[in-house]
Amino acid sequence: MGTQSIYEIWEKDGSGVLSVEPLILTACKEGRIGTVFSYPDGAIYKTIFTFLCGKPDEAFLAENPDLIYNTRLVCMSSEWEEYIRKLPIKFILRRELMAPLRCASDKKLRPLPEGYSISSFTEEIFEAHPFDQGRGYVDYPDFSQKGTGAVVLFDGRVVSASSSFLTFEDHVELDVFTDEEHRGKGLADHCVFEMIRQSVQKGLTIHWDAQNPMSSKMAIGHGFVPEAEYAVYWVEK
Repeated sequence: MGTQSIYEIWEKDGSGVLSVEPLILTACKEGRIGTVFSYPDGAIYKTIFTFLCGKPDEAFLAENPDLIYNTRLVCMSSEWEEYIRKLPIKFILRRELMAPLRCASDKKLRPLPEGYSISSFTEEIFEAHPFDQGRGYVDYPDFSQKGTGAVVLFDGRVVSASSSFLTFEDHVELDVFTDEEHRGKGLADHCVFEMIRQSVQKGLTIHWDAQNPMSSKMAIGHGFVPEAEYAVYWVEK
Protein backbone atom coordinates (compact mmCIF):
# COMPACT_ATOMS: atom_id res chain seq x y z
CA MET A 1 0.00 0.00 0.00
CA GLY A 2 1.30 3.44 -0.85
CA THR A 3 0.25 7.03 -0.35
CA GLN A 4 -1.22 7.64 -3.78
CA SER A 5 -2.82 11.00 -4.55
CA ILE A 6 -6.28 9.67 -3.74
CA TYR A 7 -5.28 9.62 -0.06
CA GLU A 8 -4.79 12.54 2.29
CA ILE A 9 -1.88 12.66 4.74
CA TRP A 10 -2.55 13.33 8.43
CA GLU A 11 -0.66 16.52 9.27
CA LYS A 12 -1.99 17.35 12.74
CA ASP A 13 -0.11 17.01 16.01
CA GLY A 14 -3.27 16.24 17.97
CA SER A 15 -5.12 13.00 18.52
CA GLY A 16 -6.25 10.93 15.56
CA VAL A 17 -8.50 8.69 17.64
CA LEU A 18 -11.86 7.92 16.01
CA SER A 19 -14.47 8.93 18.57
CA VAL A 20 -17.51 7.65 16.64
CA GLU A 21 -18.16 3.99 15.84
CA PRO A 22 -18.32 3.53 12.05
CA LEU A 23 -20.81 1.18 10.42
CA ILE A 24 -18.15 -1.30 9.34
CA LEU A 25 -16.99 -1.71 12.95
CA THR A 26 -20.55 -2.17 14.18
CA ALA A 27 -21.09 -4.84 11.52
CA CYS A 28 -17.85 -6.58 12.50
CA LYS A 29 -18.85 -6.65 16.17
CA GLU A 30 -22.09 -8.34 15.16
CA GLY A 31 -20.34 -10.94 13.02
CA ARG A 32 -21.49 -9.53 9.67
CA ILE A 33 -17.99 -8.87 8.34
CA GLY A 34 -14.36 -9.40 9.28
CA THR A 35 -12.76 -11.22 12.21
CA VAL A 36 -12.66 -10.44 15.94
CA PHE A 37 -9.66 -11.03 18.23
CA SER A 38 -10.65 -10.46 21.86
CA TYR A 39 -8.66 -10.37 25.10
CA PRO A 40 -9.56 -9.20 28.65
CA ASP A 41 -9.11 -5.43 28.24
CA GLY A 42 -9.94 -4.95 24.58
CA ALA A 43 -10.37 -6.33 21.10
CA ILE A 44 -8.97 -6.03 17.58
CA TYR A 45 -11.50 -6.04 14.75
CA LYS A 46 -10.06 -6.82 11.32
CA THR A 47 -12.04 -5.73 8.26
CA ILE A 48 -10.72 -3.60 5.40
CA PHE A 49 -9.43 -1.58 8.37
CA THR A 50 -8.08 -2.94 11.65
CA PHE A 51 -9.94 -1.28 14.52
CA LEU A 52 -8.09 -1.20 17.84
CA CYS A 53 -10.48 -0.99 20.81
CA GLY A 54 -9.97 -0.86 24.56
CA LYS A 55 -6.37 -1.12 25.75
CA PRO A 56 -3.39 -2.84 24.11
CA ASP A 57 -2.17 -6.03 25.75
CA GLU A 58 1.60 -6.63 25.46
CA ALA A 59 1.37 -10.39 26.03
CA PHE A 60 -1.43 -10.83 23.51
CA LEU A 61 0.39 -8.75 20.88
CA ALA A 62 3.63 -10.68 21.45
CA GLU A 63 1.74 -13.84 20.52
CA ASN A 64 -0.09 -12.18 17.59
CA PRO A 65 2.30 -9.55 16.17
CA ASP A 66 0.93 -9.71 12.63
CA LEU A 67 -2.41 -8.26 13.75
CA ILE A 68 -1.07 -4.70 13.71
CA TYR A 69 1.65 -4.71 11.06
CA ASN A 70 1.12 -3.90 7.38
CA THR A 71 -2.56 -3.13 7.80
CA ARG A 72 -4.67 0.03 8.06
CA LEU A 73 -4.94 0.74 11.78
CA VAL A 74 -7.68 2.85 13.34
CA CYS A 75 -7.31 3.66 17.04
CA MET A 76 -10.60 3.76 18.93
CA SER A 77 -8.93 4.75 22.21
CA SER A 78 -6.14 7.04 23.38
CA GLU A 79 -4.38 4.06 24.97
CA TRP A 80 -4.08 2.34 21.59
CA GLU A 81 -2.95 5.52 19.85
CA GLU A 82 -0.21 6.07 22.42
CA TYR A 83 0.97 2.51 21.87
CA ILE A 84 0.89 2.69 18.05
CA ARG A 85 2.77 5.98 17.93
CA LYS A 86 5.77 4.31 19.56
CA LEU A 87 6.04 1.82 16.70
CA PRO A 88 7.84 2.33 13.34
CA ILE A 89 5.11 4.25 11.50
CA LYS A 90 5.56 4.43 7.73
CA PHE A 91 2.77 6.95 7.17
CA ILE A 92 -0.45 8.30 8.66
CA LEU A 93 -3.52 9.00 6.53
CA ARG A 94 -6.44 11.29 7.35
CA ARG A 95 -10.08 10.35 6.86
CA GLU A 96 -13.34 12.10 7.67
CA LEU A 97 -16.43 10.25 8.82
CA MET A 98 -19.75 11.80 7.82
CA ALA A 99 -22.88 11.69 9.96
CA PRO A 100 -25.33 9.09 8.55
CA LEU A 101 -27.86 10.41 6.01
CA ARG A 102 -31.43 9.27 5.41
CA CYS A 103 -32.80 11.77 2.92
CA ALA A 104 -32.50 12.28 -0.81
CA SER A 105 -29.78 14.46 -2.29
CA ASP A 106 -30.92 17.85 -3.58
CA LYS A 107 -27.66 18.61 -5.36
CA LYS A 108 -28.15 20.27 -8.75
CA LEU A 109 -26.33 18.10 -11.25
CA ARG A 110 -24.93 19.24 -14.54
CA PRO A 111 -25.97 17.01 -17.46
CA LEU A 112 -23.81 14.03 -18.29
CA PRO A 113 -21.38 14.77 -21.14
CA GLU A 114 -22.22 13.42 -24.57
CA GLY A 115 -21.58 9.71 -24.89
CA TYR A 116 -22.13 8.94 -21.20
CA SER A 117 -25.20 7.27 -19.72
CA ILE A 118 -26.28 6.21 -16.25
CA SER A 119 -27.62 2.80 -15.23
CA SER A 120 -28.58 0.92 -12.10
CA PHE A 121 -26.59 -2.23 -11.30
CA THR A 122 -27.81 -4.95 -13.65
CA GLU A 123 -26.82 -8.55 -13.04
CA GLU A 124 -24.16 -8.29 -15.74
CA ILE A 125 -22.68 -5.16 -14.17
CA PHE A 126 -22.79 -6.67 -10.69
CA GLU A 127 -21.03 -9.85 -11.80
CA ALA A 128 -18.23 -7.76 -13.31
CA HIS A 129 -17.70 -6.02 -9.92
CA PRO A 130 -16.58 -2.67 -11.39
CA PHE A 131 -13.81 -1.16 -9.26
CA ASP A 132 -14.27 -4.21 -6.99
CA GLN A 133 -17.72 -3.04 -5.92
CA GLY A 134 -20.47 -5.43 -4.87
CA ARG A 135 -18.19 -8.07 -3.37
CA GLY A 136 -19.79 -7.64 0.05
CA TYR A 137 -22.89 -9.47 -1.18
CA VAL A 138 -23.45 -13.17 -1.81
CA ASP A 139 -24.84 -12.71 -5.33
CA TYR A 140 -26.93 -10.38 -7.47
CA PRO A 141 -30.29 -11.31 -5.85
CA ASP A 142 -28.74 -10.56 -2.45
CA PHE A 143 -27.47 -7.20 -3.72
CA SER A 144 -30.80 -6.38 -5.38
CA GLN A 145 -32.65 -7.02 -2.14
CA LYS A 146 -30.26 -5.38 0.33
CA GLY A 147 -27.99 -3.09 -1.64
CA THR A 148 -28.11 -0.07 -3.93
CA GLY A 149 -25.93 1.31 -6.68
CA ALA A 150 -25.53 3.04 -10.03
CA VAL A 151 -22.89 3.31 -12.73
CA VAL A 152 -22.01 5.61 -15.59
CA LEU A 153 -21.23 3.90 -18.90
CA PHE A 154 -19.07 5.08 -21.79
CA ASP A 155 -18.82 2.96 -24.95
CA GLY A 156 -20.53 0.18 -23.00
CA ARG A 157 -17.89 0.21 -20.26
CA VAL A 158 -18.38 1.21 -16.61
CA VAL A 159 -16.24 4.29 -15.98
CA SER A 160 -17.80 5.47 -12.69
CA ALA A 161 -19.74 3.70 -9.98
CA SER A 162 -21.29 4.22 -6.57
CA SER A 163 -22.77 1.39 -4.58
CA SER A 164 -23.28 0.03 -1.10
CA PHE A 165 -20.14 -1.66 0.17
CA LEU A 166 -22.15 -3.55 2.77
CA THR A 167 -25.63 -3.62 4.26
CA PHE A 168 -26.13 -4.04 7.99
CA GLU A 169 -29.74 -4.04 9.20
CA ASP A 170 -31.16 -0.89 7.53
CA HIS A 171 -27.79 0.85 7.01
CA VAL A 172 -25.48 0.87 3.98
CA GLU A 173 -21.88 1.98 3.52
CA LEU A 174 -21.31 4.03 0.36
CA ASP A 175 -18.44 3.31 -2.01
CA VAL A 176 -17.65 5.51 -5.02
CA PHE A 177 -14.95 5.49 -7.68
CA THR A 178 -14.31 6.93 -11.15
CA ASP A 179 -11.82 5.73 -13.74
CA GLU A 180 -8.88 8.16 -13.76
CA GLU A 181 -9.30 8.96 -17.47
CA HIS A 182 -12.90 10.09 -16.94
CA ARG A 183 -12.60 12.23 -13.82
CA GLY A 184 -13.58 15.90 -13.64
CA LYS A 185 -16.82 15.40 -15.59
CA GLY A 186 -19.24 15.08 -12.66
CA LEU A 187 -19.83 11.38 -13.30
CA ALA A 188 -19.47 10.31 -9.66
CA ASP A 189 -22.05 12.89 -8.60
CA HIS A 190 -24.64 11.24 -10.86
CA CYS A 191 -23.81 7.80 -9.46
CA VAL A 192 -23.97 9.01 -5.85
CA PHE A 193 -27.22 10.89 -6.46
CA GLU A 194 -28.88 7.76 -7.86
CA MET A 195 -27.43 5.48 -5.20
CA ILE A 196 -28.79 7.77 -2.46
CA ARG A 197 -32.18 7.92 -4.20
CA GLN A 198 -32.40 4.13 -4.27
CA SER A 199 -31.31 3.90 -0.64
CA VAL A 200 -33.95 6.35 0.56
CA GLN A 201 -36.56 4.50 -1.50
CA LYS A 202 -35.63 1.29 0.35
CA GLY A 203 -35.64 3.02 3.75
CA LEU A 204 -31.88 2.73 4.18
CA THR A 205 -29.54 5.05 6.06
CA ILE A 206 -26.35 5.89 4.13
CA HIS A 207 -22.88 6.09 5.68
CA TRP A 208 -19.91 7.82 4.03
CA ASP A 209 -16.28 7.61 5.14
CA ALA A 210 -14.30 10.15 3.10
CA GLN A 211 -10.65 9.39 2.34
CA ASN A 212 -9.65 12.78 0.91
CA PRO A 213 -10.84 16.40 0.52
CA MET A 214 -12.47 15.64 -2.83
CA SER A 215 -14.56 12.88 -1.29
CA SER A 216 -15.48 15.10 1.68
CA LYS A 217 -16.53 17.92 -0.63
CA MET A 218 -18.67 15.57 -2.70
CA ALA A 219 -20.32 14.13 0.41
CA ILE A 220 -21.15 17.58 1.77
CA GLY A 221 -22.54 18.57 -1.62
CA HIS A 222 -25.05 15.73 -1.37
CA GLY A 223 -26.20 16.71 2.12
CA PHE A 224 -23.80 14.85 4.40
CA VAL A 225 -22.39 16.62 7.46
CA PRO A 226 -18.84 15.91 8.77
CA GLU A 227 -18.95 14.15 12.13
CA ALA A 228 -15.40 13.08 12.98
CA GLU A 229 -11.92 13.13 11.49
CA TYR A 230 -9.40 10.47 12.34
CA ALA A 231 -6.00 9.02 11.54
CA VAL A 232 -5.21 5.73 9.84
CA TYR A 233 -1.81 4.35 10.82
CA TRP A 234 0.44 2.04 8.82
CA VAL A 235 3.31 0.45 10.73
CA GLU A 236 6.00 -1.98 9.60
CA LYS A 237 8.31 -4.32 11.47
